[in-house]
Amino acid sequence: MMNKVALIMGRGIEGCGVTKFTLEQHHWLKANGYDSTIYASKDKSWSRKKSHNTNDITQLKFGKSEELKPIISACNDCDLIIVESLPPISVPENVLEGFKEFLKEVTKPIVLIQHDHSSLSIKRNGCLDEAIKRANVIFAHSETNDFANYAKTVLGIGGLSGFFDDEEETADILTFQPGMCFDSNKHWLDLSEQDAKHHKWIGRTTSWKGYKQMFEFHEKYLMPNGYLTTMEGIERSPAYLDFRNLTEFNDHVATGKDIRDVDLQSAHGELVHVFGPYIQNEMLQRMSRVGFGYQLSILKPEFIYRSIEYTHCELVCAGTIPVFRKLYGERCTHRATGKKLIDHDNTGTIWLNEDNMQETLDEINTVCNDEATRKLYRENAYEFYRSHQDSKYTFKEMMNKIIERV
Repeated sequence: MMNKVALIMGRGIEGCGVTKFTLEQHHWLKANGYDSTIYASKDKSWSRKKSHNTNDITQLKFGKSEELKPIISACNDCDLIIVESLPPISVPENVLEGFKEFLKEVTKPIVLIQHDHSSLSIKRNGCLDEAIKRANVIFAHSETNDFANYAKTVLGIGGLSGFFDDEEETADILTFQPGMCFDSNKHWLDLSEQDAKHHKWIGRTTSWKGYKQMFEFHEKYLMPNGYLTTMEGIERSPAYLDFRNLTEFNDHVATGKDIRDVDLQSAHGELVHVFGPYIQNEMLQRMSRVGFGYQLSILKPEFIYRSIEYTHCELVCAGTIPVFRKLYGERCTHRATGKKLIDHDNTGTIWLNEDNMQETLDEINTVCNDEATRKLYRENAYEFYRSHQDSKYTFKEMMNKIIERV
């Protein structure tokens, strides 16, 4: 009987998708009768570490033997260890050696989940080969992404012919989706409490998150029609230098001004207002008050398969009308139907068409100006994406795959 589970965050509390995933999986496990504990490295500190409520997480330093050994002992008292992330290669060598010791000394089955998509991100993982070889079960977002291809070479499938070379053979790399309990994350306001003309993009200072498309759409289409656009999540990383040179905008990142201290009531028809990183629950409260929420990420087709991001799901749960990248809808397969997301009717989604932004604006105008249509859109979106990625489906599927193999 598998009952006691340890979740290991080797990268630490980075405050983004892996942190959200670990907390959601922890809550699902507990709700389904498992004894779940989270352990996270604190060998490196991350700027977004306070984005989520982390009260359930026990932190330790893998680089300190006196902290590591009790965790190894606790994990050996479990039935299953799920490694949610690996330490970055940038940490001191003693941290990497400590994580390798953890992998060696833990005697119970290990599940490795790799959340990264591209080779550039995956190369930043320390102890990668050791974790792949030690794992009893391996999960990736897609059987055809860079990690899956590399894991096949490490496992000796197709021969070790080079880092991230494509391999034709199919390895037993299992797929997963980042589950979320839609009902417990739902916080809708009455439509009368929303500003239907307020559009909000959330993301990071990473080009594939689609901030360029958001700027273009606002400047050419939203701003001339009197709409307000705010962007949240932009950090002052090295990438910010390129970001700020893209176009003109109201820059509250450089000034460090909090969104709560900016008067946006009369900002409709102005340039985009850009703000820094957010506390998740506070941002979602703000999102629940806007008419349209934007998640404009895009990935290569071989990276996606069925996964949408947490921010896709969170917009839907906030009760705003979701505006997603059309290309993503064309590349992502629905869990239940096997069809691409965009091939469904009544998804409640407005798809941002980069080749025809006027078409997107026309649909926004129609939805914005009719309360009954807004109500129908957000109800349809909630049911559609819950059927696709609610944790009651995705984590159950993942656990069933694990039980079959260990």
